[in-house]
Amino acid sequence: MHLNQLSLTHFKNYTEASFRFSPFVNVFFGKNGAGKTNVLDAIYYLAITRSYFNVIDQQQVQHGEQFFALQANLMREDQEIALRLFFQRGLGKRLLVQQKEVEKFSEHIGQMPVVMIAPGDIQLIYEGSEERRKFIDLLISQCNRMYLHELQSYQRSLDQRNKLLKDFYENRYFDRDLLGVYNEQLIATGSYIHRIRHAFLDDFRPLFLSNYVRLAGANEQVSLQYESDLNKITFPDLLRQSESADIDLLRTTKGIHKDDWSFGIDQQALKKFGSQGQQKTYIIALKLAQFQYLHIQKGIKPILLLDDIFEKLDQLRLAELFKWMSEGLFGQIFITDTQEKRLREMLVQTDLPCEFFAIENGSVITHS
Repeated sequence: MHLNQLSLTHFKNYTEASFRFSPFVNVFFGKNGAGKTNVLDAIYYLAITRSYFNVIDQQQVQHGEQFFALQANLMREDQEIALRLFFQRGLGKRLLVQQKEVEKFSEHIGQMPVVMIAPGDIQLIYEGSEERRKFIDLLISQCNRMYLHELQSYQRSLDQRNKLLKDFYENRYFDRDLLGVYNEQLIATGSYIHRIRHAFLDDFRPLFLSNYVRLAGANEQVSLQYESDLNKITFPDLLRQSESADIDLLRTTKGIHKDDWSFGIDQQALKKFGSQGQQKTYIIALKLAQFQYLHIQKGIKPILLLDDIFEKLDQLRLAELFKWMSEGLFGQIFITDTQEKRLREMLVQTDLPCEFFAIENGSVITHS
């Protein structure tokens, strides 16, 4: 699977630009702020139907314009698939696949598996549990459409239950039977999500641990754990125990929407005790495991987007990553960097065909 063509119109700092890609490696170089990352984000947008960096669609429209458009041709199993994504202020977003409009964006998730590695990924360690849940949930959702459907159902039930708790307070009444109906909805979807997350971890963790050892070049003990109240108690019992707190606080205080993923090193929290190098290596190992998991589950190699990787890894770890490229682990790769020379020096080791694009102020200056 690979993209062979991409066009941007009024997307971020691009007025209009077109690219023809290599099925192997594509490199974008230029100064910071030139628009290199925006090309990678456009590819991500077409795969996931939202930006990797900012989920507000209207903020992706070029300043002074009313819409943006992304168009691409995707080669998958010898079939060329036309992708078109449009957003217009006041009218919203549309996605067309082979000229047919996709009614639910969730139906498209996973059809073009993609993995982005960007400098901001370090926030998976430092931000709250919501960021880690989003990362895992999107990964599973690209492989399991039912999981995505259940996530959406759980969120609807959660919103409805929270609204009911507020109604109890505002109207000074309490209906336990009605609350029980909303509880059952949460229990059905939440128990499924909890079960799938556990099954996912059993498959994902060995990939991650192997990647870390190879990248770190040392026998450091790292861990990845799934933390959930449901690991120790059933969902019905959990809701019963938290009922008083829920009523007092007017929201559902317990459930799988509070789950977290624990990152550890040497039996300590990575956030507090991991060095900068260990933290960067942990994130890269996590993202490469994401790539491998998608490859195994989908049967195709995802598109790999590497944004400013020289800001992430030292020379030793970079050399290992480029060695993986030369071994054919990846499929189509997109890389951004500020320096053309060092990229050429690293990529020559892979012996892979490469396309180079010089980017300046939202324009393609040269192509080789």
